[in-house]
Order: sequence, then structure tokens, then C-alpha cells
Amino acid sequence: MSIRSTLAAAAVSTLLVSSFIYAQSPGIGNGIANATSITAGQVAGPGGLAAIFGSNLSRALPHADTASPVINAGGVVPIGSTVNTISTGSWAAIYGNNLGTTTATWNGDFPTSLGGAKVTVNGKPAYLYYASPGQVNIQVPDDSSTGTVTVVVTNANGSGTSTVTLSQFAPSFPLLDSKHPAGIILRTDGSGAFGGGTYDIVGPTGTSLGYPTKAAKAGDTLVLFGVGFGPTTPVVPAGAPFSGAANANNPVTFNINGTTVTPSFSGLTSAGLFQFNMTVPGGLGSGEVPITATVGGATTPQFVLSLQ
Repeated sequence: MSIRSTLAAAAVSTLLVSSFIYAQSPGIGNGIANATSITAGQVAGPGGLAAIFGSNLSRALPHADTASPVINAGGVVPIGSTVNTISTGSWAAIYGNNLGTTTATWNGDFPTSLGGAKVTVNGKPAYLYYASPGQVNIQVPDDSSTGTVTVVVTNANGSGTSTVTLSQFAPSFPLLDSKHPAGIILRTDGSGAFGGGTYDIVGPTGTSLGYPTKAAKAGDTLVLFGVGFGPTTPVVPAGAPFSGAANANNPVTFNINGTTVTPSFSGLTSAGLFQFNMTVPGGLGSGEVPITATVGGATTPQFVLSLQ
């Protein structure tokens, strides 16, 4: 099952760019956008996941009244993670106080200044997707360095500094809520709730997340998403759009309820966003089962996958 044979449908809208991957918080919030269908290499493009999963995700984050930016301790993390390790080219969130002077979201142009804020990682300008007083989301710039590096947020009122570990691998799952990784089940029979019947969002069967989701079952074609899974071929530079399929250089394996599952495709399908295609095997159990993914000796935080 290749990405090109699996994901054949009409183009994903690029207008709905405030996806939970790139936007305010690693969770869906209020409802689902009207998504179009999926196309090879574009299912997760900037706007692709927004088109799939929705755009109303902002959450109010407390911030102090002091003017200068302050980054929370341990507040530089991959999207969907609390681990203070990030990787080059990946999407990350910075939490703190007075980071941006206004709230703003990019126009798909990979700006290095947004909402009054600029960010550098190891002295290199980062690319901002979202900025607010309490949170800034960035694409980490390309950098061959590893180890502890400095992160600086600067606005008109001053600068705030923190440190983070820069690693080749910092895998994480974007999340629908606090525990369900973002994923879809492809439907070839037109029975899906979204994309003109082409897919369902994987989650507990019903509407407990505020929109229709469906648990996966053995034989389903499952597509999951991630960040921080390392280098690819071809190389995909940070700070520029990408649409295609760039295979992960290192093997990616999933552990689903104690069973190892190897995706048929693991790689970037848009800037900084990995996609994993797999057929759900039998024998994984049912209900909310644990799921992790491992690459290069690094493992994601554990979350749950809904199975029936």
C-alpha cells in the first residue's frame, strides 16, 4: 500500500490553515471544518489537516502583566508533547507570557516575524505559524547541531530566553484531544463522514469528541500523523512549502497494545509533518488501547488508539 495508491482523491483545501498541528494548541476544540477529499502527498499539507480536522482550536493561556517575554520552564516542546526535546524542521510550541504582542496566524508564507514576535533557535530564525501572548508555534529551522541550544523570543518589549535539547529525533503525535492521536480511516466505498465519504476521523465511535469519530477495526486502512521523525529522502528544507512524499530515512515502528506494527509508508507529505499508512492487523484488541511510535531509538509519549 503506497502513499500514491492509498491517497487518491481531490485536492485538500489550502485555505483552512489553522490546523491543530500548526495552530494554538494540540487539540481540536470546536468542531470540524468542511473538508475536501485527500490527494497523494497533500493529505497533511499546510491546511490539509485543517481541512480534515478543523480550525477552531484556540485556548486561553494565562499570561503575566510584565512587558518582557518569558518562556515557561520546559516550555519549548514538540506539538502534542511535553518533552523538552525538538528536532530540526519539525513543528514545536513555545509556552510562556507576553511572547507575542498580538494574536496572529500566518498566511502560508513561513514568516520569521508574526504577531510582534520573532524566534531564534540556536541563533537561527524560526518560522512562525501562530503567535499570541501565551504561545508561539514554530517550524524549527534547519540545523546540524545537536544537544542543548538556546531559544529566544523577541518582541518590541524585550527578549525571553530558554534552552531546549535539539535532537535528530523528537517524535510526537498531534492530538485530537488530550489522548487521541490525529488519524483518519480511508473509505473506498463512500461511507466516510468527511471528505465526500472518503474518510472517517479515527476516535471513539460516536460524537464524544464533539464531532463524528469512528474506532478502527482489523483490515481498515489507517493514516496517522506525526512530527519529529527525523531526516528524509529527499531532504525537505524548513521554511518552504512541500507537497509530495519524502521517505523517512530511519525505520518507524508502532507499538499498538503490545503488538509491533510497521507502516507501509512513513515520511513527510508536507512541511514538517509526517504521515504513516498502515493496514490495521487483527488481534490488537478493542477499546482504548495504548499506542506509541519509535524511530532512531526515540519513542513518542504514550497515547490511545480507538479500536473495535
